[in-house]
Order: sequence, then structure tokens, then C-alpha cells
Amino acid sequence: MTSTARVAKPDSAPRASWLIMLAVVVLTAILVLQKTKQAMLPAYQTKVLWYAELATIASAVVLRSGWGRDNRWAQEQARLGTLANNFYEPRRDGLTSGFAIGIGVFISLWWAIATWSALLGGVRRGSVGRGMFDFMTATVAGAITGGMVGAVIGLVVGHVWETRHRRRRRDRQASHA
Repeated sequence: MTSTARVAKPDSAPRASWLIMLAVVVLTAILVLQKTKQAMLPAYQTKVLWYAELATIASAVVLRSGWGRDNRWAQEQARLGTLANNFYEPRRDGLTSGFAIGIGVFISLWWAIATWSALLGGVRRGSVGRGMFDFMTATVAGAITGGMVGAVIGLVVGHVWETRHRRRRRDRQASHA
């Protein structure tokens, strides 16, 4: 009788999928409003917003594709002589989440600094509330883009780390055999 330590997380995948789609929809809505009088970002940020939209869509495709996940875990573990695969997935998830949070915060702060003039413009027009809303929108757009791109970077780093670690384990076992 064989058993595996791998446990499926049924709630995690659909929730992550919805969050990815929600991020793309929110950024797309900000971009669509950019050419109207309801634009939330200064006009000079439109080009950056387009780049952010493309990066977010590309990141969503990569994150939804399943690339860099543990799809061949049974074959890899069999090569190592074990059945349990509870070592790599939490570390990969940690790298993905860590990069998503770190880069999301960094890009959010950068975008907030770059669009500080939205708040200043609101103060000068006498509509501080609208200026603050535009400023916060820019910060959220930066967080969305940074989080998505950071998750992809973390996924790549996690995949590279896992591949190298598995190779070293196989080589170490082969040299001891």
C-alpha cells in the first residue's frame, strides 16, 4: 500500500484564479477610463499604464498556465527514491508569495511617488477628495502590477531553485550509491 504526503488544496486554486482575473479587470477598467474625463491618473502616466496592463495580462497568463508547478512530482520523487513530496511546494509558494508582496509594495510606492501630482492637482482644484482617490488608484494600480509581476518572478525563482535542488539531491544520491 502506497500513500503520498501530497494533499490537494481545493479552495486555494479557485480563489487565486478569481484574484488574478479581478486584478486584470481592475487594471483594465483604470486603463479604459484613462481616455475619458473620468481619468484616474495624470495623462503622462498613460504610457506606463499600458505597460502595466500588458505586464499584468502576461503575468496572469503565466500564473494561470500552471507552469513552474509541481506537475511531475511523482516521477521526480521516484527518481529520488521517495514518495512524499512535502518539501518543495511550501518553499515554492513562499518564494512566489514573498516576491509578490515585496515587488508589489515596491512598485506601489514607486507609482505613488510618480503620481504624487494627482493629489497636488486635487488640492489646487479644491477637490482634495478626488485628488486623494486618484492618488490611491495609482497606488493600487502599482500594487496590482507589482504583485502580479512579483508572483511570476517568484514562480521562476522557485522553479529554478527546485530544479537545481532536485539535481543536487540526485547527484548526491548517485555518488553515495
